[in-house]
Amino acid sequence: MIISVALCTYNGEKYIKEQLDSIINQTYQVDEIIVCDDSSTDKTLQILKEYAFQYPNLISVFDNKTNLRTIKNFEKAISLTNGDLIFLADQDDIWKTSKVEIIVDYYKNTKNFKLVFTNGDLIDDKGNLINSTLWDEWGFSKERRKLWLDNDEAYKDLVLNKNKITGATVCINKSIKSNAIPIFTPDGYWHDAWLGLHAAAQGGLYFIEQSLILYRIHESQQIGISKKTKEIDIPKKTSSVSKNEFYSYLNRLYPNKSNLLPIFKKKSFIEFLKSKFSIL
Repeated sequence: MIISVALCTYNGEKYIKEQLDSIINQTYQVDEIIVCDDSSTDKTLQILKEYAFQYPNLISVFDNKTNLRTIKNFEKAISLTNGDLIFLADQDDIWKTSKVEIIVDYYKNTKNFKLVFTNGDLIDDKGNLINSTLWDEWGFSKERRKLWLDNDEAYKDLVLNKNKITGATVCINKSIKSNAIPIFTPDGYWHDAWLGLHAAAQGGLYFIEQSLILYRIHESQQIGISKKTKEIDIPKKTSSVSKNEFYSYLNRLYPNKSNLLPIFKKKSFIEFLKSKFSIL
């Protein structure tokens, strides 16, 4: 079994060494680390090339000549992997040393594994633990976790972009690439919700109730939980896909899940007037 890591970077010189070291020093060794750098202007690319020189059979670095932005950069990184299992990684986090081992064991003992995600402990820009976790901030409560044991419930949430998945904790089965790549989403959806959506549609979405990464909160991170507001970031406009096109696409791809898609009724003219002019 080949284990791949899809790592995306952009101006990450401050933390990328810690992240790479944490991936390299796992108790269960990974076989390849595919790094796609999104036209960094700092020393990130130089650091990556130094690591690739030191680990030539492990690390491959791809330098985007134009800035793809986060979603399309992850799409590229995932598409370049050769592994049976593919771990996603952000540039500024730290993996706990047994992360890969725990997830590989879970994969071996799980039927129809398509995607698994985990919790993560929050750290500040200096690496100090913050008294919170990803699931605390996402609101992935015990009640919601119980609902998501039913993949249909997770699918309904993910269609509506009520996402509880953090991409930095995700591991996918390579088989999901055939449907999930390329990424085809309306604005406001991240790649983690997109991958989870496909996994849930195929009955293979799982989560592990452990924190397997240290998730860094800092002001210069591309995506994630804002240090100041603790709100989940929304991706900037990257897509011309409408919601109707998105739902039609899902209906064609997963017709057996069509009953789970939202139904929007057109407003009557009177309802329209009421909403616009507060009449009657």
